[in-house]
Amino acid sequence: MKQIAVFVMAVACAFAGAAPDVKVGVLPFADATASGGATLGESMSRATQAEITHSTQLEGRVVPLPAGLRPDQLDSEKILGLGRDSHVDLIVLGTVLDAHAEQSSHSGSGPSIFGQSLGAGLHSTKATVTLQADIYDVASGKKLDSLRLTGAQSDRKVSGNVFTSLGSVDTSSPAFQTSTLGKAMQKAIADLVRRVDADASRTNTTASAAVSQ
Repeated sequence: MKQIAVFVMAVACAFAGAAPDVKVGVLPFADATASGGATLGESMSRATQAEITHSTQLEGRVVPLPAGLRPDQLDSEKILGLGRDSHVDLIVLGTVLDAHAEQSSHSGSGPSIFGQSLGAGLHSTKATVTLQADIYDVASGKKLDSLRLTGAQSDRKVSGNVFTSLGSVDTSSPAFQTSTLGKAMQKAIADLVRRVDADASRTNTTASAAVSQ
């Protein structure tokens, strides 16, 4: 009977995703784009935590860094220590490797009013965001995954503000979120969260089986 219960639990976890009590810590992202954005790392961790809460049963937590410590100074020992201090099961360290948009413009004819044609500047924008992410199991100290994920988005719009790089942009602002670059970033984050959820599900199933033996 005990083996049957363990089997049923494992099957349920496989189909339903990770259990809701699995806690995932998200560290501030490192910035390899040299954008100079002081708040990019924190903004990316909050966006990832929000996506975890929105699309999975996991409990996402933003894990802040101690004063004076940068994401690019973290090694596996420090990452796992922060995970233990934050009482999370998994901890994620991400890096923004690339985030850019290319824009092409041309003039087009708009609607005609009183015989006059209104000109419209049309923009075609293609954006790409590439993230690196390492996922650690805090209890075992093992690195579960090292991922490289790319989000891409193409849009055609009438004249308006276009973000072609991150710079000092507030990536949490509505203007950025609805931009082509912002949409590409959201796709990359969503892909990352799907992979985190899959890793959490496998970890939870293995742990449940081990406890029950």
